[in-house]
Amino acid sequence: MAQKKSNVKVLNNEYYRRQTSSNDKKQQEYLVEKKHRRHMHILVAFALIVTLICSVQIVKNYTQARQINTQTRTAQKELTGQKSQNADLKLQVKQLKNPEYLQKYIRERYFYSKKHETIYNLPEDRSKSVTNDN
Repeated sequence: MAQKKSNVKVLNNEYYRRQTSSNDKKQQEYLVEKKHRRHMHILVAFALIVTLICSVQIVKNYTQARQINTQTRTAQKELTGQKSQNADLKLQVKQLKNPEYLQKYIRERYFYSKKHETIYNLPEDRSKSVTNDN
């Protein structure tokens, strides 16, 4: 199809030039404002991404700190138990160096007897026993 020829002719007078220049300025300002808005959106998106990454790191560090604290508490409890056991063993070593205690211990624990001696087991309170193994 052939394009129709327009009968409208643009007048190149002062009013037309001012209007055109004004429209060009408005168009330029609009483009600059649009560019600034785009930059601002990019900046805000970047800030959100950085904030999100930092938040994830903070949460990871917090959970890791809690886990380490739990392990520390467990290790402290274990250390307390080991110290108690160590103290008990030191006491037992000290007592085993005492000949009277050693004799009582061997007689009670292993039913050791002297020649011509008879051992009778009588029911008694277990807390009075020399050994508290049970």
